[in-house]
Amino acid sequence: MALTIQAQRREARPKALKTKLRKQGRVPGVFYGKGKDPQLLHVDELQLARCLQQGAATSVIQLQLDDQTYPVIIREWQRDELKDKLLHVDFYAVEMDEPIDTEVPLVLKGEPKGVKEGGVLQHQLHEVEIRALPDRIPEVLTLDVSGLEIGDTVTLQAVKLPEGVKLLSDPDEVVAAVTRPQVAGTDDGESEAETTAETETVNS
Repeated sequence: MALTIQAQRREARPKALKTKLRKQGRVPGVFYGKGKDPQLLHVDELQLARCLQQGAATSVIQLQLDDQTYPVIIREWQRDELKDKLLHVDFYAVEMDEPIDTEVPLVLKGEPKGVKEGGVLQHQLHEVEIRALPDRIPEVLTLDVSGLEIGDTVTLQAVKLPEGVKLLSDPDEVVAAVTRPQVAGTDDGESEAETTAETETVNS
């Protein structure tokens, strides 16, 4: 079942109005889309935060405005990280029969063989750009890295895409690698030689 969020219209007024809305627990935003004039609105901050926690950032939700319901995606949102408050949100109207371009999270699955042998897993790519119909957009893409050994890398080519999903990011981009661990306290051979020489000087 799609998530739903209620919105109310707002007037194009000075910045003070946005500040007032935020103090009331509302998040200013805009609703726009292909063939639609942008409409200013505001939504409840707690409801928006709950929708984002439930995956609204990568899925189609229902926006209720003026007794009408529109399928939308959250194209962008702004957050004050220090105060942990949502500041602004953009809702983009979608047509369910037209593909859209968006980004989805990429998560790694499994523990690499190389990590079990002491290596370090480096996750280098966390989001992937795709194209799909709105109802085919996956919440996340996963990549099994359990077979990686020390020195191995894996690219986007290895990611299995759901049916109807097209990859837009570079397939040769490195997603993850398992590297050799850095041993603390060791330097190059010259440093070791210097340490040995200093020890011999002290003992002589």
